[in-house]
Amino acid sequence: MKQHFDCIIAGGGCAGLSLAYYLVEQGYLGDVLILDREQKSNNDRTWCWWSKSPTPFDSLFMHRWQHLKFADHSKQRAQSIDPYRYCLLRSADFYHFIQQRLALAPNVTWLQSEIESIEDAETGAIVRAGGTSFSAEWVFSSIQKLPVQFATDDKLYQHFAGWWIETAEDCFDPSCATIMDFRVPQYGNTRFCYVLPTSARRALVEFTVFSTELLAKKAYDAALEEYLQNTLKIKRWVIHEQEFGVIPMQIMESKPREKQAHVFQIGTVGGAVKPSTGYAFARIQEQTKQLAQQLVEQKLPNPQLKRPKRFEFYDQLLLHILTYRGGLGASIFGRLFQQIDFPQILKFLDEDTQLSEELGILASLPPGPFLQAVWESHLGMHTSASLRPKSVFQ
Repeated sequence: MKQHFDCIIAGGGCAGLSLAYYLVEQGYLGDVLILDREQKSNNDRTWCWWSKSPTPFDSLFMHRWQHLKFADHSKQRAQSIDPYRYCLLRSADFYHFIQQRLALAPNVTWLQSEIESIEDAETGAIVRAGGTSFSAEWVFSSIQKLPVQFATDDKLYQHFAGWWIETAEDCFDPSCATIMDFRVPQYGNTRFCYVLPTSARRALVEFTVFSTELLAKKAYDAALEEYLQNTLKIKRWVIHEQEFGVIPMQIMESKPREKQAHVFQIGTVGGAVKPSTGYAFARIQEQTKQLAQQLVEQKLPNPQLKRPKRFEFYDQLLLHILTYRGGLGASIFGRLFQQIDFPQILKFLDEDTQLSEELGILASLPPGPFLQAVWESHLGMHTSASLRPKSVFQ
């Protein structure tokens, strides 16, 4: 096997496979090596996002919705999201589709091996995997290493557990997905469930927490069971699949470090996550498509997505509140979804709104927590560690 390539993709998950796919689709002629410790085939996660434009993966969607529902203890609100659609894509279908396409590309090589190190070199980069060194002009890595247990720090994470269930009776409306349901105990954090029904008796039900620490596994299961029984009033169901995930909710630098001009981080570790929501799939597509075009045009790769700076400021304020006053999350999201039309919210979260539109959205939110966040995070008033919600493993 050859040991030098034009491009090495370290990690064969969503970001790595997306980059390889767009390289092939855009006619990249260089030799590409994809390295991962496993060739993914199982349905290890489910991706959801909203879109108003066709994607290369439309034929793979398991389901899509044009109505969304928000719920809290005050009321429930459902709306059409036209011109958007909320899409559900199972990872197994995505992996199979990409792998089939790449199998036809003679310039793409796969190697299933544990990646040991990635280092910058004078004229490129070196990746060591399975005891062998491979070199390339460019290396794009999506490898993420999260701690088994979160440290007591200021880093906020979205962590979630989900069940694909089938009920004994008709319990769901497959034309409407519940994007957030805050009718669950908050315990000082921001906690909600969402429901993605694909038929009257089948749905993905997820329990999500924004906090600096993971819960005990039994806490996720208990929350899902309580939500199904007491909130949705479902008495009998069968669990067909389970999933669990952790997403960093922080503004991450996607530019290469000064001394690693040939190594780039992509995907979740490369800043392709919307920090305040955890949504990543659409941004990963945008980032990897941009990189592929740059490589085809023989330009310097740059994974940084162009965003108006004010959206980074909005994200910083919300993340500060969710980190130190997580119990306010339910009321903040409640004010937003109960007062603003859903398509406008999605447009805002896509960072596609004008400032005049954003002023109306921001006016719907409680001003106190955001003003305090400005004071603490931008004007030099440091937040006391005692304000951070204590870990509650429930």
